[in-house]
Amino acid sequence: MAFDFLGTFTKSQFDRFAVWAKNQVSLIDARIAHLTAEKARIGNLAFAFDAGGIPTNIHGDFPTTYCGKLFAAYEALGGDAFYDLQVRNQGQPVFRVAGDEATESQLMSNGEVLGTAGLSDAESAEMVRQMRVWMAETTAYRRDALERKIKRALDYADQLQTEIDLLTTMKADATTGGSLSATIQDVTGLITDRQYMAASNDSKTPDPHGKMAKAPFAAYMPGGGGKGVQADSYERTLDGPVTPSTEDPA
Repeated sequence: MAFDFLGTFTKSQFDRFAVWAKNQVSLIDARIAHLTAEKARIGNLAFAFDAGGIPTNIHGDFPTTYCGKLFAAYEALGGDAFYDLQVRNQGQPVFRVAGDEATESQLMSNGEVLGTAGLSDAESAEMVRQMRVWMAETTAYRRDALERKIKRALDYADQLQTEIDLLTTMKADATTGGSLSATIQDVTGLITDRQYMAASNDSKTPDPHGKMAKAPFAAYMPGGGGKGVQADSYERTLDGPVTPSTEDPA
């Protein structure tokens, strides 16, 4: 695996990785253009809900996009989106509404009341099961399959937008948190921090292949502060990796 490291590496290894990553920035605009075109092909299907979680509106570019065609097929086959579909995109999460010191939580954010164990519904359940059993395949084909396709398409559209947002952040300059330039700057700061030995500063003893990257941390600095004293073992020190034949780099 290329650049097979995460938090433990040498400066030489990271420098190579940083150069590679910077070279990929030139491809970002083309990737964003491709993702944007794909997102336009998939389209968007979004519900608006009131405070109680009841759908109030459906909006999206229905006629031409993939989502639009699926939605049209869903309605043509008898589906009622306001009652049966009610899909949500990534920006409309459902969560449990917090209670307070006097009242426990009883609602979800979509207006659904939290139930308790034991439904006591055996009699009605058996009757509804009898109503379903003879048309199970028809229901699965005409409704369930389309619902799954619509939900997968919306998930895909959300994933495309997430990647577009990530790439847009990556190509920003070092003043933007999370950008490639800012992250390289932050990692470089760790490498130059003598107290952070996981990212070894191997400037004095180059280790481009990372053979010493996971050497044990030194219990004390070789030589006790005096130059010319050799280390006893392979280890990482405040001043980079050392070998038994390496003089104290201090």
